Amino acid sequence: MDETIILSFTNKGKELADRIASELLTWDSTRSTRSIRVSKLSETMAAVFQTGNLLVFVGAAGIAVRAIAPLLESKTTDPAVIVIDEAAQFVIPILSGHLGGANYYGKIVSKLIDATLVLTTATDVNDVFSIDAFAFEKGYAITNPEMIKLIASAMLEGKDVGLYSEYEIDGELPKGLVLVGDDSEFKLGISISMDAMQAPFEKTLNLVPKCIHVGLGSRKDADAEQLEEFFLSSLESLSIPVKAVATISSIDIKKEEKAITSIGKKYHIPYNTFSADELNEVDDKVEQSEFVKRTTGTGNVSEAAAYISSKKGEILIPKTASNGATLSIARETWRVAF
Repeated sequence: MDETIILSFTNKGKELADRIASELLTWDSTRSTRSIRVSKLSETMAAVFQTGNLLVFVGAAGIAVRAIAPLLESKTTDPAVIVIDEAAQFVIPILSGHLGGANYYGKIVSKLIDATLVLTTATDVNDVFSIDAFAFEKGYAITNPEMIKLIASAMLEGKDVGLYSEYEIDGELPKGLVLVGDDSEFKLGISISMDAMQAPFEKTLNLVPKCIHVGLGSRKDADAEQLEEFFLSSLESLSIPVKAVATISSIDIKKEEKAITSIGKKYHIPYNTFSADELNEVDDKVEQSEFVKRTTGTGNVSEAAAYISSKKGEILIPKTASNGATLSIARETWRVAF
């Protein structure tokens, strides 16, 4: 599961780290957050420098730079890293500012501890729309991140960029984006579509909305490989990319079911669970099984979980069974919000 780890090196730093952890948990209790007093930095970094994590160093920026330097791989996989001085004066995102969300979380943390946010990313300091920051904050997957640089460079130079969307748009378009149809003359643009290969422009950056919710149920100690294949083949049958999946969900008695949790960890998809009572709140919307109700307390796990997670959206695949597991897929109603 993606988590936030606040790293400190002194007693004073640990006090601030604990405070930040507490503030962040109050702000978002669903994200795993912990504070660590570091004794062996290299060992700690090997354990926490993982895609999807947020690392907050309380201390000197030099410590953070030396700690992460040997581990850097790619802007698409490196975790977000923020540095905060022990006096809580400055919050400085230094890695994965946009795609990893360091700038986004930096804004949150700076407000929570009343510190000054220091941003150095070009689009932010020049007040230019950032497509990768937008994607992180609004729930989109960028399937061809190598195109980010072209979009950012064009907008920093004051050039207009095309925007093609299969979804309704709310709000005013940011400066530099021009909404187009199928017959656009723009050579460079952004596509918002469930089709990750959509190419309305000669050079297209593809955004896929994370609006798909997968509900899973399984017998105890289910085969992880079989469940993963069930998961992937079900998505493929609908031509839905894995990156479009916003959540995986099940009943709370399956919170530690390894076959389910391993899918979430492998594909960096949040795994949520509901109580039987919560699932029963939508029992009139999904098919019921008396056998399942006797064993779990609710008549349908996978479909009810997917339906609730999708904010009562559209069921694309009702409860389907395979090798001792059940799966359902629901789609959340989606609008592009600027």
